[in-house]
Amino acid sequence: MHNNTSTYYFIAPLPALAKRTRLAKMADHFTGRGIQIDFAGWERLPDELKTLRSTNSLVRERTILRGGGYSSRKARMMYPVWMICVFFYVIRLGFRRNVFCLGWETAFPALIASIVTRSKIIFDDADRFSLIVRLPGVLHRLLQFLERWASRRALVHIVPSFSRYEWKHDRMMPLRNTPLSHEFEEARSRTPSRIDADFVIYANGWLGETRGAPIFLELANRLQNCPKNVRMLIAGRVDSPAGQQLIAHPRVNYLGEVNQTQALSYYPVSDIVLTYYDPRVEINRKAESNKWGDCVFFGVRFIVNAEVETAATFIAAGAAIAVPYHDVDALYQQILSLASDTTQLDSLRSKLLPFRKDYPVFDQQLDQLITYLS
Repeated sequence: MHNNTSTYYFIAPLPALAKRTRLAKMADHFTGRGIQIDFAGWERLPDELKTLRSTNSLVRERTILRGGGYSSRKARMMYPVWMICVFFYVIRLGFRRNVFCLGWETAFPALIASIVTRSKIIFDDADRFSLIVRLPGVLHRLLQFLERWASRRALVHIVPSFSRYEWKHDRMMPLRNTPLSHEFEEARSRTPSRIDADFVIYANGWLGETRGAPIFLELANRLQNCPKNVRMLIAGRVDSPAGQQLIAHPRVNYLGEVNQTQALSYYPVSDIVLTYYDPRVEINRKAESNKWGDCVFFGVRFIVNAEVETAATFIAAGAAIAVPYHDVDALYQQILSLASDTTQLDSLRSKLLPFRKDYPVFDQQLDQLITYLS
């Protein structure tokens, strides 16, 4: 076992750190300061860890649960098993460890175990569990009570923003989704050539059925008859039927699944970024997109569906364009207007600049956590 003063233990219901951008950025930052990362995860599909395993010599990744897949009934049924695995894993780690837990389903059992082990638990609440999982009335209220308990019991409760919570205390720490400084600088120095188009629309990340893929596919179809040469640049994970049709579309350039630096490098050669979240999913209405922070850093405008409440400050400032999620006609007309009059883009860019002070680099934010654990 590593010396616990120089090792951070990460636990997440994912196969590897690389599966979640914020975890990969955390590991990158901490290992850059000589801190060992021990990761324990849930390998949902065969050989996921083998494919995604980190090459960093200061990162060690292991699996404590296998099977279930994603977004399946079996996966949902396995969450109690995951919680039991986490409890015993934290017990086995021994005393006074520094443990980062992704999600309530990980933090809650770790906090129970920490009553015995006295470990310091960082509760990284990237996606509030009660906004994803809907339980019958009494059980849902119990879940919300236990979320609040975990929030107050953790050494630090990391939140995307306070908008998702009915409570607030001094150890709740907002963590903005922004680039690491070295990734930002590297991306700027490795900007690729612009694709051959009058106007470039960029979308990256997870392109699922509830993350805009069906809307983007309809938009691509409309662009077939657009008087301007408008093309879509797509990068990221595609796991939906609409997404598969989208990346094969003649108006789309698909880059595949790329690393964070590569994903960032395409912002300067894009005109607009799409960030869409199906509002039928409750947590999507309170989304905190990585892409907004990226857009702030690169001065690239974005379009967000109007139902996303957390984008209200950008929209009110005129720094982003809002369109109803299912209104593809309105989205197409916005794209056509922007492609025909690029002065609108300059106006949007200038209104993004004031947000820079509210979006510090990821490194700077993470250094606050190190002070808690030192």
